[in-house]
Amino acid sequence: MRFLDKKTVVLIIAVLTVFLLASLAARGKYRFDVSEQIITVVLAPMEYVVAKVGYSIKHMTTSVSDIISVYQDNQTLKTENEGLRANINQSAEIQAENTRLRALLDYKKTAPQFDYVIATVVARDPSTWSNVIVINRGAKDGLTKDMPVVTPHGLVGNLVEVYASTAKVQLILDPRSAVGSLVQRTDSRVAAIIEGSSARPATPRMVNLARDADVVKGDVIITSGLGGIYPKGLVVGEVSDVVDEAGGLLKYAALKTAVDFDRLEEVMVIVRQPPAPPSPPTTTTTTTTPKGGTQPPVKGAGK
Repeated sequence: MRFLDKKTVVLIIAVLTVFLLASLAARGKYRFDVSEQIITVVLAPMEYVVAKVGYSIKHMTTSVSDIISVYQDNQTLKTENEGLRANINQSAEIQAENTRLRALLDYKKTAPQFDYVIATVVARDPSTWSNVIVINRGAKDGLTKDMPVVTPHGLVGNLVEVYASTAKVQLILDPRSAVGSLVQRTDSRVAAIIEGSSARPATPRMVNLARDADVVKGDVIITSGLGGIYPKGLVVGEVSDVVDEAGGLLKYAALKTAVDFDRLEEVMVIVRQPPAPPSPPTTTTTTTTPKGGTQPPVKGAGK
């Protein structure tokens, strides 16, 4: 009975509430704001979740688009950077080449007694890596065998083989080479032969010097002009050491070459050298006889 009483009471309250709400609604005094609030409260968490998910998706889409855009910009900048780096390297190489060529031209001005052909080193003979180089000038450029090869710093070697458009240069480092040389110092002027050394390929030697020959460390060595290949006065190098040969009366001078053969890129071939000094001129004189005649010319009369 008690359970039924409670049930009855609840039913009555519910019915009264419905009638009350209907009555108020009919009078326009209630617009179900409570229901709307209930719905809002119930649906608000769901709306928040949906909005949050939508915002995340939108943010993610924007981020992906930004990442793609940044990647594309980065690739573009990378390509432009590589192009700029290549241009810088090319410009640096051109500038270095211009500096070397300018040095060659300046050297030509200081030695106008020679005619030169400028050539580029294009290869090294693989069988003799440090002794023979190949240049990109040949017979069509007026080159012939035995012509001297130099740089603004000093002597390189001479042509040993000449082809139509290339030629081989035997360096002074080659043990088979022989360069007539001279100590430039005025109070010495010791003459000798410079040969390459197989024991020390980068250090040629001034050989067969007498023990008392006036050659000391620091002396500048130039070509002597003897031998018919190299003109006189080309710088070969500087004496780096003087060594007495064991068990003999001779010594040799080790040279630090004026040319850096490891950095050899352009060279000059001397195609014309100063002519040999002319022999003394022969003069003739005539004498007049008292009768107005002449005597035969007398040869060899000087001033």
